Amino acid sequence: MQIEPYGLRGRAFAILTVTASLALSGCLSGDSDNDDAPAPTPPTQNTYSAEIQRTQFGIPHITAQDYKGLGYGVGYAFAEDNICSFAEEIVFANGESARYLPNGSVASDIFYTWYNSDTQRQTFWDAQNQQVRDAVSGYAAGYNRYLRDTGVGSIDPACAGQPWVREITEQDLLAVYGKGGLRGGLSNFVGPIVAAQPPGAPASANSDTGFDMTNINVTNGGSNAYALGSELTANGNGMLYGNPHEPWDGVQRFYEFHLTLPGELDVMGVGQQGQPFPNIGFNKDVAWSHTVSTAKRFTLYQLALVDGNPMKYLYQNADGQLEQRDIERVDVSVQLADGNTHQGSVYLSHFGPMLAVNLVNEALPPWGGNNIAFAIRDAASENPRAINQWLAMDKATSVDDLVDKLQSIVGLPFVNTIATDRYGKAMYADISTVPHVTAEKFQACVQGPALEALAAAGIPGLAGHTAACEWGEDADSPQKGIFGPGNLPVLVRNDYVANSNDSYWLSNPDEPLTGYSPLLRRRLLSYPGASTPEAVPLLVRSRMGLVQIEDRLDGTDGLGGMGFTLDQLQQVVYGNRSYVAELVLDDVLDDCFANPAMPTSEGGTVDATTACQVLNDWDRRNNLDSRGAHVFREFWKGVPFQETTANVFSVPFDENDPINTPRELTITAETRTALGDAIAFFQSKNIALDAALGEIQFVVDPGNNGERIPMHGGIGREGVFNVAEGPGPDENGLYTPINKGPTYMQTVTFDEDGPVVEALLAYSQSSDETSPNHRDQTRRYSAKDWIPLPFSPAEIAEQAVGRKLVLSE
Repeated sequence: MQIEPYGLRGRAFAILTVTASLALSGCLSGDSDNDDAPAPTPPTQNTYSAEIQRTQFGIPHITAQDYKGLGYGVGYAFAEDNICSFAEEIVFANGESARYLPNGSVASDIFYTWYNSDTQRQTFWDAQNQQVRDAVSGYAAGYNRYLRDTGVGSIDPACAGQPWVREITEQDLLAVYGKGGLRGGLSNFVGPIVAAQPPGAPASANSDTGFDMTNINVTNGGSNAYALGSELTANGNGMLYGNPHEPWDGVQRFYEFHLTLPGELDVMGVGQQGQPFPNIGFNKDVAWSHTVSTAKRFTLYQLALVDGNPMKYLYQNADGQLEQRDIERVDVSVQLADGNTHQGSVYLSHFGPMLAVNLVNEALPPWGGNNIAFAIRDAASENPRAINQWLAMDKATSVDDLVDKLQSIVGLPFVNTIATDRYGKAMYADISTVPHVTAEKFQACVQGPALEALAAAGIPGLAGHTAACEWGEDADSPQKGIFGPGNLPVLVRNDYVANSNDSYWLSNPDEPLTGYSPLLRRRLLSYPGASTPEAVPLLVRSRMGLVQIEDRLDGTDGLGGMGFTLDQLQQVVYGNRSYVAELVLDDVLDDCFANPAMPTSEGGTVDATTACQVLNDWDRRNNLDSRGAHVFREFWKGVPFQETTANVFSVPFDENDPINTPRELTITAETRTALGDAIAFFQSKNIALDAALGEIQFVVDPGNNGERIPMHGGIGREGVFNVAEGPGPDENGLYTPINKGPTYMQTVTFDEDGPVVEALLAYSQSSDETSPNHRDQTRRYSAKDWIPLPFSPAEIAEQAVGRKLVLSE
């Protein structure tokens, strides 16, 4: 069997046969002159086999006769495109980053060495159904096959020859899955957990992993999804737009692929690194996407320490008896780059790991202060069902069937699901892993100033001295301590549902969802004056998403008609409107033209006359040719605006008009200074105030002589639906690199032959800078040029690139 791999860069590849490989293995297994040596047991023939046909942009279409083969094909293709990225993620998940990587973290290594223990991995493995186990085993085998075929010295130059690039096992993949499932919980607290030390213990130097509340409260990011039902689509079938804005690097990086197991599975979409099945995608009947949910996956617990002993705490059990419970210390050793080892510890209560709560909220005391300490329990860390859940979703035959699959497994770790089907149904659901803390329990168990301060900051903390504050349980729950599907929000309609990282409340404004646990909301405490706990100012990006639908339905967006075709949907989501500019720019300009001498924070003033004329002429969008968008962006960054308190507007939030309120900016010395600083910044960098956005916002393609690829899109805080952002502006005033924002954008509808899909993977298939598929789709994104995805055999044949690769071993 000859192998002709796809997309080689002039490397010498071995031409292998299965029989030759087995013969070589037998020759090396022992001394051939030893007649007493037992004959080697012949290995099973063709344990793994798959066919891989690449199409345009490097998308692999994998066909196999079993789940081992599917995983084998995905693992091989993924390694061919992204081996360095995933090999690095394996190092982090195994707690070996400080040993091997310049960006390694001792705190991360201590945490993941503890968390991804042999016991944890075995528990996860035991919970997988056989199809998942087979696919995971196949994935490891396919990854290894690519590495053997290519040789570690001939892979992506970014990691070629590195000692941390090696063959992997199922255990490595289980570590990656375990790490990935903690995104909504423990992974945000790595630093505080590793830094937690009882009074009198040596101070920890391991808190090199920070704490970021924006990840937990989902204010940092930009995922969007629309599901349109039969009432709104021109063809009467369902229609979907999804764009799960994510970081462009790391475990959250998506990979695009198509799996076919004849008669059982035919699904296409994207999976995050190491995933054997699509997490987001479509089949012939259903299409779905995910956005990050506002639900909290954890609670902190405040422990009442025993007087004089910070390693014990008081606990009244369910029988009313007062106990003294122990805090256990687990010692962890990690290897460093210099060959030495570092000793760390993780301390455990019966709830879960202890944490240095003063690193979470500096107003709270460290362990032992006021004779209290804090622990954390994470429901997602106890959930091994995510891959089973995604495989079940991949097989859904309708929206109703998808709901059944979500409710029967409740396996999603941190995401909402937005879906549609060929029959014209639209669905929103936050059927995911949420601690069973009712509103009544939350109110009863948030006792004292420390827990109240945490709640006000959006972090759920409960009293830990009594069993009455332990998580509850539902009869229909598949996991102890979480809500069952009967207590989780789901909405199915014939018009539309939408979500842009806000709560379940207004997935469709005509049918608000209410009455769920406060842990499902971004804001744990009720908004002042609101009649329902869910009523709270929306993210301005959520408002933009809903306004875009309203404008399409009443025909005021200039696109013609009053419903959605696939082309109109694409124009809407790439409109790049700045909703905040639509809200406030007229107020800013009225003030600016009346008094153009703007103060700066340095104490001087700038003449804003030219800048305000530029902003007046700006189209209030973030397109490549939009002039002035950068000035408004930096102005708005300087305005002290909190999206869910909205305290800079003269018209306050009205729960009866949540899409249009709050509004009307109050002009103050702070807003004027913000404009002055924005103007002064770009003048100091010699960036023209009327520069086109595409001139200063871009990514670089190192594999193509440093080509600049301009990027449209903006920031979520400005109400730009299509988020594209990075750490900028840099020292030159440029917005580069763009490394967070558009990822797998799919627009899907259906006709009598199956799914009709146009999509883009914004960063492209390969992280290998020398690959032709490193920035090819990025250029298509820049041009707003969508890619028709081939799904049927005829479509695949039409777009085929290179010979079909047939693999087996």
